[in-house]
Order: sequence, then C-alpha cells, then structure tokens
Amino acid sequence: MGNFMKFIKEINQRMGIPLPSSWTNLTEIQISQRFLEKLNEYFFQTYEGIGITTFNGNELQYFSEFHKFWKAHHKEILNARVDRKQAKLAAQSLSDGVKKYGKEILGITHQTLGLSPQSIAQVRFFTANQDFREPPENQFEKYFADPTKFDAQEIATAPEDFLKFLGLTRLSQTDKRLDFARNSARFLIENNILAFNIAEHFNNDAVRIRESLVNSPNIGYGLKKANMFIRDMVELGVWPNLLNFDRIDVASDINTMKLALRTRILQTDIPLLSSFLDIFCYQYSYIDEMSANAWRTVWEEWKKLDLSTAPSSPCQMDFLLYRIGREYCKYNVVQYECENRHTFYHFGARLKKCPICRTPAHAKKSFLPCQIESLQLPRENGKLLLKENNLLRIFDGTCIFEKVCKPKTGKFRALNPPKSISIKGQTSWTNSYAYREKGGGGMMG
Repeated sequence: MGNFMKFIKEINQRMGIPLPSSWTNLTEIQISQRFLEKLNEYFFQTYEGIGITTFNGNELQYFSEFHKFWKAHHKEILNARVDRKQAKLAAQSLSDGVKKYGKEILGITHQTLGLSPQSIAQVRFFTANQDFREPPENQFEKYFADPTKFDAQEIATAPEDFLKFLGLTRLSQTDKRLDFARNSARFLIENNILAFNIAEHFNNDAVRIRESLVNSPNIGYGLKKANMFIRDMVELGVWPNLLNFDRIDVASDINTMKLALRTRILQTDIPLLSSFLDIFCYQYSYIDEMSANAWRTVWEEWKKLDLSTAPSSPCQMDFLLYRIGREYCKYNVVQYECENRHTFYHFGARLKKCPICRTPAHAKKSFLPCQIESLQLPRENGKLLLKENNLLRIFDGTCIFEKVCKPKTGKFRALNPPKSISIKGQTSWTNSYAYREKGGGGMMG
C-alpha cells in the first residue's frame, strides 16, 4: 500500500468511517486525483454566490467553503484557554527573576542618544507602526542624520523617501508600508499636533490614545503596535503620567505568543494550524487576543503575590517576554561530535573544529538552550560565549521560566506560535482567489 493510500485509510479510521470495499479497485493515482480535486475545491476555491464577509469595513467574497466554516468555528476547534495554575507559576518566576536580577530586566533597550522627549515621540510614532522583520538600525540615530525626514508634512508628501531613509524599501509589502507612513503623517496633520502632543490631545488617557490609533484607518497601528508605542512613551519618560496605563496589554507578537504556549499559560485542544489553512488570519487574531489575556492573568497573579516586584501595567512585561522568546526560546544550541568522539555544544552550526582536540567536528542535533544543563552550554572563562546583553548570558543559561515550562522533562512541548499571511496586498489572501473549474490560484512568492 502506497503512502497516499495509507493516508486516506488513516483519515477514515480517525473519523470512524469504514472505507467501501471497492476502494482497493482504484489505483493510488486515481484515488489521489479524486481526493485532491475535492480537497482543493473545499479549502481553496471560490465561486459566484458563495457569500460575502467583511474586513476593515470592506465587503469581500469568501475564499472557499472552508473559509466560511473556519470563520464560524475556529474558536471552538482550537478552544484556547488560560490556565490560572500555570499563570501563578509564571508570576512566581517573574517575581523571583526581578528579585534576583533587578527591575532592569523589565526595561526596554532603546538607545535614545539624548534626544528630547519631543524628538523621541516623533521618531517612535513613525517607526513603531512599521514591521522591520529583523532588528533595524537605531531609529533614533537616524534623527541626527536628518531631522526633517521625520516631519509629518514631508512624510505625507513623499512617503517613499521616508521608507528609503529608514532602509525599508528592500523589504516586502511596500504598498502597505507607504500607506502606513502617509496615513500616520496625515493623522498628525489633521489633528494639528506633533506625536509628543498625542497624549495631551486625548486627555492623557492611555485607552483613548490606543483607540484613536487603532481606529484610524490604515495607519499601521493595530492593538499590538499601539500597545507597544504607548509602553515606549511611558518607559522612555515621554508620557510619564498616563491614566488607565494598567489597561494596556502585552504587545503580543510571535515571541510572546510562543512563550505563552510553551509555558502552558495558554492552552489549545490541538496544535495550531499552518498559516496556509488560517484563511483571513482568524487563528492568528484569536491566539493574539488570548495570549494578551494570558499574560494579563499572569500580571494579576503577580500583583497578588508581590506588589513590590510587579510592574504597574502588563505591557511593561512584554519587552522581557519578547526577548526571552527571541533570544532564549529558539534552537540555537548545537550538539557536535568530532572524529575522536568528543561530544560538546556550541551556539550555532558554523563550528568546524573540536575545541578539545582540534579535529574536524560535525553538527549532530539542535536544542533549545533551556533543554541543556547550564554548565554544559559553551563557555569561555566561565562566561557564556554570547554578547553581554544577551539574556542567556544575563541569566547564565537558566531561563527564569524553567520551573514553568520544565523543558528538560518529557512533558515539555516546544509548541510554535501562529503565523499569518497578509489579508490584503500583493502576496495575500485577497490576491489569491481561485475559481472552481478554472484551477490555479494561490500565494505567490
């Protein structure tokens, strides 16, 4: 029996539906033709009259029959929920971490280079809404190169020049980025304010500021980026006395969502689906929302446990959580073996020679650093072979969530966060429709 036939048989067994006796009379190719045609039709093909959904106030045709089903039932299928017992363990770990390493571990690491609060706000307002995909150059340093590039009128007139100045034109989704730059500039112009004046304009109310950013069309500020921007303005001393700051949530991203899943403060009935099945990003939005709820629960438990170590708002946890997810919770420890059978670990897979006998060494397997005993991690003069500001080095290789995740036990599952495909844009769901009887369609690279 071929692999495809086994796959069909397993599907039926999982559903408890017996296969007809005649199915073995068909070849594997015949079965695959029939199965894949119907599978493709259900998941990825649309037709006239399928129905209409809405996105950001626009009416859009459903992508497929599965799209309609997924929109209606994704929450029931995933059944995401916050585990308060795990949240208490996470709160204890954070409290212990602050006691051991100081409140500095919660601080953001932006280097503002002595800029005034007015300039800091202007730079951050026009950069926080852009997705850099990788750590960018210091945005505040860019201000010294040419302050006029952050003038709202300049950006509204020539958003392309602004993106070139930031070095963003080499990244994808340029049309979206241009809209974000242009429309955020118009937001300031229409309100006749600088970014620094946003707080005063909305009565120094963090919730009103967030709502104004999120509800302004196409300026790039969803909940995540609005929460992050407000957090930065408080942490950098630009808006030190906002009302309702405690209602601002963790700026959820793939790192904080990954950490929520791996600490099991957020649990689902099944592992998350691929973004290719998350049509119109319903799973992503749902997990994003539930992750923020989970970390708020941790913050609530932290306040009950020890108010002296807990921050004043959940959003002040997010930079630490982001860094743990980005710097700690990834497979960057590689096990090697050399020709003389020495086994050792190194950060990354570029090592060529054994540090013990200098014979050729070969990578065997990758691990999360938390899965390896701290003293076995690569060191030099007792220090981990990492940059000084890396959290692994700061925590000496032992993650503060060790007792929550239990990564060295069989219970640990390195669950992955959701990914999303843009709903609108050149490589997006709305540019990928395929109609029945025509075939083709789909995402383009």
